[in-house]
Amino acid sequence: MAGKKKEVQLQAVLTSQSQWDEMLLTKGVTVIDVYQAWCGPCKAVVNLFRKLKNDHGEDDLLHFAVAEADSIVTLQTFRDKCEPVFLFCVDGKIIALVRGTNAPLLSKTVIELVEEERKILAGEIERPQVQELVFLEEKASEDYIEETQLGEGVIYTVAIIKPDAIADGRVEEIKQKITEAGFGIAAEEEKTLTEEQVRNFYSRNIEQPDFEDFVTIMTGGPSHILIVSKPKEVTVAVPQWKELGKSDEDISAEPQPEKPNSGPTLALGLIRENAVQRWRDLLGPKSLEEAKEKSPASLRSEYAVESVPLNQLHGSASPGEAKKELEFFFPVEHTLAVIKPTAVKEHKDNILQKVTNAGFIVSQMKEINFTHEMATQFYKTHEGKPFFDQLVNYMSEGPSMIMILTKENAVEEWRQLMGPADPDEAKESSPDSLRAQFAQDILRNAVHGSSNKEHALKSIEYVFGEIDLNSLSHN
Repeated sequence: MAGKKKEVQLQAVLTSQSQWDEMLLTKGVTVIDVYQAWCGPCKAVVNLFRKLKNDHGEDDLLHFAVAEADSIVTLQTFRDKCEPVFLFCVDGKIIALVRGTNAPLLSKTVIELVEEERKILAGEIERPQVQELVFLEEKASEDYIEETQLGEGVIYTVAIIKPDAIADGRVEEIKQKITEAGFGIAAEEEKTLTEEQVRNFYSRNIEQPDFEDFVTIMTGGPSHILIVSKPKEVTVAVPQWKELGKSDEDISAEPQPEKPNSGPTLALGLIRENAVQRWRDLLGPKSLEEAKEKSPASLRSEYAVESVPLNQLHGSASPGEAKKELEFFFPVEHTLAVIKPTAVKEHKDNILQKVTNAGFIVSQMKEINFTHEMATQFYKTHEGKPFFDQLVNYMSEGPSMIMILTKENAVEEWRQLMGPADPDEAKESSPDSLRAQFAQDILRNAVHGSSNKEHALKSIEYVFGEIDLNSLSHN
């Protein structure tokens, strides 16, 4: 009983707008776990929050709460979302947001905010003017809609660390600089670009006088490609991209050395509010001389290679180009996933958590009751098999959760996450799989997934009708 009481005291429960408004009056730092009524608060962070409370909450400056988005008007923009969301309230304002159970980022944000609040109360520093976080509806503006199509409340852009920088061993330094600036690295891949890929990817620069030299450098070895990301948040002491330089070009027009360096390029995907422009600002001016003069703290200035006048980093020029570049370097698949009736009743929340933990994006989701006719059509490929009638009857006895899952290699990775159809076999060969953990028997084996790309497309169309899957890429 004592342990249960402690957990209740750790997080205040907010289920109405009046309770939310009262929470805003709490002194110090309050961390709010925003949850959906159908899935409940995020249990995975409770131990982390308890440790933070024990280590940093001795002077009652650190508080925790859980808030039901469905019943609080302020949080309506977070309704019907699967991803965990954590808000940070200081001095009556929501000033920061973290999406997902990112324990290092949560800890870092909490510790920084508490330490700053402690210094403010001690009179060591003045309270900074911090912009309050505004929750925008996706319909607020066409520009915002265009960007949020790349991520649920986050913006993605492609960043490329070019061969010369990798040859100098600067990848980890540059990545650290990115994360210190408040960006997250959602995905990264090292690959050697072909000449055709470089010409297609940089086609807008084909008229540049040094373009052929640039192609030679870019094809000389692997690149490091990143998807760089940032949740829609405002955090304390996070530098803005525009403080670190500006650029509209990606290729230097200066003459190239006789023997340009070549080597691997690192591609990263970055996420942040207005990530495209902020990444380009962090890069700094295209010209190395201009970067050093006007933006000495920019990446292009700090990581310049003196013997190579080409800049060492690339950034998407616009949200539209970012989307194309994401698809170019990080092509995604879509697959259909089903949580079966028994599992919906008993394990839906746990299964959804494992889906997101595995890196899948739930691009579409709905709960439906299969009729006997729908189940017959859905499992038509099994018609004539001994278990077919039993399967159809089971699938039409209660609601199922149907999802479109999006990820690189989604079809195969979802099948691996499900595990073998027979739960006894799953427990032996794939003990961490969904069927090993949540299936009752081979009929009530918790989940279903498409067997291949073609089957996935047909199943998605059957359940969701005509849908533009391209619009779901990197969603």
